[in-house]
Amino acid sequence: MKLKNLRPEDYANKNLRDALSISGISKEDIHDRRVKLRKYFDVLYSLYPVYENPDCLVKAKDLIHKLGVIRDMDVICYQPNRDKLAEIVSKKIRVMNYCFLLKVYGSRLLVFNRILSLQKKIEKIEDFHELRKIVRTTRNLVESLGYKNKELSSLAKEMGDLRDEILKIECEGRKVSIDVENYKKRANEIIVTFIIYQDEFHHFSLQQ
Repeated sequence: MKLKNLRPEDYANKNLRDALSISGISKEDIHDRRVKLRKYFDVLYSLYPVYENPDCLVKAKDLIHKLGVIRDMDVICYQPNRDKLAEIVSKKIRVMNYCFLLKVYGSRLLVFNRILSLQKKIEKIEDFHELRKIVRTTRNLVESLGYKNKELSSLAKEMGDLRDEILKIECEGRKVSIDVENYKKRANEIIVTFIIYQDEFHHFSLQQ
């Protein structure tokens, strides 16, 4: 379902603005801030060939990594220095105040081309976590084009929840077996369906 002709830059800026507006360090705050920053980063990375802002790209990636460390602490078990680290990282996010994107001509095409390149990577993926990242990034990019894809969002959430469970199990010293091929098939079908049925771009070939 297409909501509107959304500019990916506007989507990125909205998520950056939301991330900057979160001031707490609770589990929910850390999670939400990281999700918002990730959505901003995914668009900025996709526009990078045209919109060159390596400074903001590096800053966002570093913050996402640090927030991820705290997020993992929240998922697995509480760590004594968790709150102190969360406060430090939460203050550092202010460096993103100067990273709002300007208008980029051809931004929708750049984002769509990135979706195409991500779809083509699925066939060779063998690791669940790498596949999960592709699904998550594709969901964010589809959203940035103004499309609402419930199947893709649902799969991204399912894989994210499973990733948290894997962390807990591995923390206990147990092994986890995942049917990666099943997830690859589902991800590919959903993404290919989106690519085929969108009615804006027609220059692509698909890896099926």
